[in-house]
Amino acid sequence: MSMSELSGQDVDAIEEVHNRWIREELAGNSSQVIELCTDDVKWIPPNAPPLVGKEAIAQYLNDSSVELKDVHVKEVIIRGSGSVAYLTTGYHSRFVGAGQTEMQEATGTHLWVLRKTGGGAWRVAIVALEFMGGG
Repeated sequence: MSMSELSGQDVDAIEEVHNRWIREELAGNSSQVIELCTDDVKWIPPNAPPLVGKEAIAQYLNDSSVELKDVHVKEVIIRGSGSVAYLTTGYHSRFVGAGQTEMQEATGTHLWVLRKTGGGAWRVAIVALEFMGGG
């Protein structure tokens, strides 16, 4: 992890948002994942048009119907200044798709842009995913 101009408290808070996101994703709590986002959040999934707003993302997550089994992240980098930060990381996940029984895997990277709210909480404003392959 690296940081530039963010306080240690800010970095810790952003790490907690990231860790909570993964916990909620693994638990299948998509509504809790969405609560970690800004109201005007924008998701940029691989090979699909961008999604804007919590409602569109909730629909996307409902339609995806993937049961996430585990996620491993590596090389988490957090940088930023003031009330804007970004987080990048590599991931490897295992999941079972809707109506399937066979385990699938995905590897890639993700980029988050986060904003600090007026109340001091960090929220995810942009999520961009890159899918590099599966096995």
